[in-house]
Amino acid sequence: MARRRIEPDGRLLTAPHLLTLSRAAAAAMLCGTAFSGRGRGPAWVALLAGCTAADWLDGPLARRTGSSSALGALLDLEADSWLTLWAAVAAASLGRLPVWAVLAPALRYAFLLEQSEREPDRPWQRTAGITQMAALCAALSPWAKLRRAARRAAPLCAAAQLAAMAVW
Repeated sequence: MARRRIEPDGRLLTAPHLLTLSRAAAAAMLCGTAFSGRGRGPAWVALLAGCTAADWLDGPLARRTGSSSALGALLDLEADSWLTLWAAVAAASLGRLPVWAVLAPALRYAFLLEQSEREPDRPWQRTAGITQMAALCAALSPWAKLRRAARRAAPLCAAAQLAAMAVW
């Protein structure tokens, strides 16, 4: 639908778009883990690959191949948001973080309904999102030390993300 609205003649199945959409597949794995409690290891690896390699490489690949576009930027933002939401749901449902950890990622969609046009992110807003994702990755990690650190950092990360959305 976004392709038809933003770039009617644009191609959806480009290498950068597929890399971006792989984060949606990682989110699907986290969704399954959240509701079944199974597949924690593979879902965590998919989360790490999604929020690092896939997120860092899709933009440069699009620029290098000359396929960067408004659709790609939208897919990138939505894939990041969807992955963050399902990482938070998985962390909460597995008891790794309190349920309120889902608040900031879920409220993003309420903010989208409220606004008519989105302003570009400021650097500190991007930093807030990165710290939130780092806390979620740590919360879902197989190492108890990282999970404890995530529990301590999560309130600050969530507050930063909520503040970023409030001025968004």
